[in-house]
Amino acid sequence: MGEMELEDVVLSWSAQEIADDDLYRDKVETIPCNFKSLDHYLTSYRVPLIEETRSDLCSCLELISEAPSSKILSMEAAGKPGSYFMDVNFWDNDAGFSTGAYSARNGDIFILSSIKPEAAEDLNRYGVTYCLAMITEVSMDDEYHKGFRVKVAKNIGSEEEDLNKLKHAIFLNNITTNIRIWKALIFDTHMNDNFTVIKSLLAPTNLGEDVCRICVNQDGGCLASFTEQLLSVKLNRSQVDAIESVISAVQCGHVNLVKLIWGPPGTGKTKTVSTLLWLLASLKCRTLTCAPTNVAVVGVCTRFLQTLKDFNEHIDSICLPSSLGDILLFGSRSNMDITEDLQEVFLDFRVDELVECFSSLSGWNYRIASMISFFEDCASRYDMLLEDDGKIDPVCFLDFIKKQFDATAIALKRCIMNLWVHLPGSCFSRDSVINISSLLNMLEKFGTLLCDVDWTDEGLKRGLCCPLTENSVCAQPVSSIEKELDGARSSCLKLLKDLLHSLNLPTGVGKDWVQSYCIRNATLLFCTTSSSYRLHHMDIAPLDVLIVDEAAQVRECELVIPLRLHWLKHVVLVGDDCQLSAMVKSKVCKEAGFETSLFGRLVMLKFDKHLLNIQYRMNPCISLFPNAQFYERKILDGSNVLSPSYNKDYTCLPFGSY
Repeated sequence: MGEMELEDVVLSWSAQEIADDDLYRDKVETIPCNFKSLDHYLTSYRVPLIEETRSDLCSCLELISEAPSSKILSMEAAGKPGSYFMDVNFWDNDAGFSTGAYSARNGDIFILSSIKPEAAEDLNRYGVTYCLAMITEVSMDDEYHKGFRVKVAKNIGSEEEDLNKLKHAIFLNNITTNIRIWKALIFDTHMNDNFTVIKSLLAPTNLGEDVCRICVNQDGGCLASFTEQLLSVKLNRSQVDAIESVISAVQCGHVNLVKLIWGPPGTGKTKTVSTLLWLLASLKCRTLTCAPTNVAVVGVCTRFLQTLKDFNEHIDSICLPSSLGDILLFGSRSNMDITEDLQEVFLDFRVDELVECFSSLSGWNYRIASMISFFEDCASRYDMLLEDDGKIDPVCFLDFIKKQFDATAIALKRCIMNLWVHLPGSCFSRDSVINISSLLNMLEKFGTLLCDVDWTDEGLKRGLCCPLTENSVCAQPVSSIEKELDGARSSCLKLLKDLLHSLNLPTGVGKDWVQSYCIRNATLLFCTTSSSYRLHHMDIAPLDVLIVDEAAQVRECELVIPLRLHWLKHVVLVGDDCQLSAMVKSKVCKEAGFETSLFGRLVMLKFDKHLLNIQYRMNPCISLFPNAQFYERKILDGSNVLSPSYNKDYTCLPFGSY
């Protein structure tokens, strides 16, 4: 296949070739457990990936009558041979192909046809013109995603008659993930060329030793302090041992290590991963956590945020290991179920908030300057209002001050809190943190004094150090409450001016810059294995650890994407090879072992894995069978499932127990 792009291979197929299950049977070879070289490793997955892509499209082709489709309104050449601008009508997918409305995305594969086929065989009828096309760019100006650039295998525009025959676009499948895997397998020059970890896994001889020989005799005091914290959040011994094994490896700077954590059903696998992430954040280890699906990565991120809250109950707030700005979840918003709890760590939401905070016209710099201006010039503002109002009954000075303060302070507080929530902790010096906390308290105090005291205009002006009018009684002494208000005002002014000079934050930057900034500075990153491809195209700080949740359900070739990330040192695979493996549709690929995960391959090579050996989910009567059949009776039942209260009474149900 050479180094031809995967999409070029796909677009060259006819409908008959897509439906041919034997098309690559003679070219797909069995994937071995050990590999002779890096090239042998990467090439072993290329043809199986092509065959699996064909099989995916074949499944979609069989359901073509239910696929989203649309009439082509226009199609014209876009410069490069095989590239076209295309506009379509609204998408019709009422037949049940999808539960939601279809929206075009980059990487979508279509059939462009002169007819709307009811079955794949219709494409082979005499006189039918069709070709495969892939979306390469969706118009951002079109909220309905009806305009986009497509790529086809040949320059169909050379024959205008054929071009005009294409009346319908029928969606088949999106191959973005497979394209990313392909690029990782062909030494794509736009990706990082870190193959250190991959080379160590070609024919691994290190069967999961806990630490390198240099580190084995080093002091474990740090681990001992962590162990006490782990036990405080009710982890069992097997969970603590698994976490300690990873921490020991991470603290080693001599070798790259791979760890396997074996988590059978109900053994607290996600809780173990969440706690491990908390510790890695404490050690300032930049960690990427991946999972094969959006549901899985959202699940582990959600559980980590809950674990973070649990730890906060056991430690002083000053000792928080990471701010929310150090945690970042990214991926396709349309494919992720982003709850309100996840919004604060989701990249798209964070970028929107920070762009506003960095705005030249409404950002942090403007808000602080506005608050300073209020405290210094509130009297002159009121005088200007009186001049503008003329004979109209003016608002009293107290009401004016309250309204101005509330509007300015609320906007400032919101901006500061968004910065605090969405920026990494490293963006704030210790002095800035103290100043921010003090400022929020003093603003609260100033607002309380304004509302709770029965002020006269003259008394309020004295409290704000404003010049009094000619008719005022100048000799009246300043009261204690007026002094207190002036003290709060002076403290706010000092803190505001200190922050204005000490906060080293940008202003006037756009979304792309903010997005890159967030990813570059986060300590804990969460995404799918496929979405980690985006990190190859960003200038990010080195990653220390890669954690793969549900690792037994990830095809090994897909893991090449994150494994190639620059400076990656350690890998932790968390999963259960006794459960379902990665989904593979092609029978040819299944026979070749394409569904085998890296986790599964290492287990076959007798790689050591840390077993989580207490299950907290199943009634002992139910757990007895899988424990004996799959887990060699190594799994113990937790105290919660052994409790009599855990047994549920199903006799009240209309169908009884079974």
